[in-house]
Amino acid sequence: MTSPTGTVQLGESDSPRTSVIQVPAALVRGGTSKCWIFRQSDLPADTADIERLLIRTFGSPDLRQIDGVGGASSTTSKAIIVDDLGSADGVVNYRFAQVAIDTPSVEWDSNCGNCATGLGLYALHARLVPPADGVSRVTIVNTVTGLSLVCEVPTPGGEVPTYGSRQIPGQYYPGVPVDIIFESSSWTSFETEMPTGHAVDEVTVQGRTFHATLIDAGAPAAIFDPRDFGFTGSEDAEELEELVALAPELRAAAAKVMGIPSHLTSIPKVGIVGPPPAGETGVSARMISMGALHPAIGLTSAVAIAAASGRAGSIVANAAVGTSGNSGDAESANDGGDTLAIHLLNGATRTALDAPVPSKVAFQRSARVISEGTVLVPGD
Repeated sequence: MTSPTGTVQLGESDSPRTSVIQVPAALVRGGTSKCWIFRQSDLPADTADIERLLIRTFGSPDLRQIDGVGGASSTTSKAIIVDDLGSADGVVNYRFAQVAIDTPSVEWDSNCGNCATGLGLYALHARLVPPADGVSRVTIVNTVTGLSLVCEVPTPGGEVPTYGSRQIPGQYYPGVPVDIIFESSSWTSFETEMPTGHAVDEVTVQGRTFHATLIDAGAPAAIFDPRDFGFTGSEDAEELEELVALAPELRAAAAKVMGIPSHLTSIPKVGIVGPPPAGETGVSARMISMGALHPAIGLTSAVAIAAASGRAGSIVANAAVGTSGNSGDAESANDGGDTLAIHLLNGATRTALDAPVPSKVAFQRSARVISEGTVLVPGD
């Protein structure tokens, strides 16, 4: 049920199994992810109540999420809580929620660049930010991690497009063009981009030593050398079962080395980066999210990889092929074999590595507002 103001009130019915909570929401595609966007003013004030609501809304912990709005994959079990009252002057504050599929839990401690792409378009569509004549710039701030980024959306004549013609790898249909820009001044979660000061660190799990670049850019990430596992980085999902099985221990061990508080159990993101397939440039990347290989590389993970490409001796720098210069570095997406173009802006050249250390990383993405309406959530 909703209160007269539209705010969801939990626990107000004597028969929760017969009640229905009506929650306004919008379904938005951003890049290669789908994200449900909720307004803070329509939700409970307590985060624990929001978590309960999201878990039931998405249909977890059923792996199929058949009785909810989730799509049974890490790219389609995402939500954004947008601060529709506290956002002003072109700045939109939000929290990103990764809703677990196989457990009744929600992760708040990471970012999703694809969902932020969708939020940039939604903010204009919903008039949280007034569109400009020409190109509108929307600043997006994750109030949990502190990440600030900018979305640029074409709005000719001050009109927000409902559809567009930009086609991106990994997305069958085109959408509204959205350029999303990450800036180094805000992309670290714990103040230091290279928390150990080393290009490569050793991480020990089950008596084995693995080499990793530990970096905090876009989101904290532990980028492992695939050769330590007997991989190249270009394997299909079924070939990487050992990596997926070890990922929780790798994450925990890397977090300890990075000095990340132990209660933050969703970071750093874990993955491997190796050379690209023969005849191609860039690197091959496989990242893990929510205990499984991510179907498409997340933008925040791509930021970490791009930033690491400018660190002499890092796993990424050692694996990269033909990536000198300031733009166009290609990262191989997880599982699907698509490529993601990463533009490194305002880079300075390191003496030990002919690759830029970017102050900004930009992506050309697309988005679309798919649906707006009310989600009917059972009171249990």
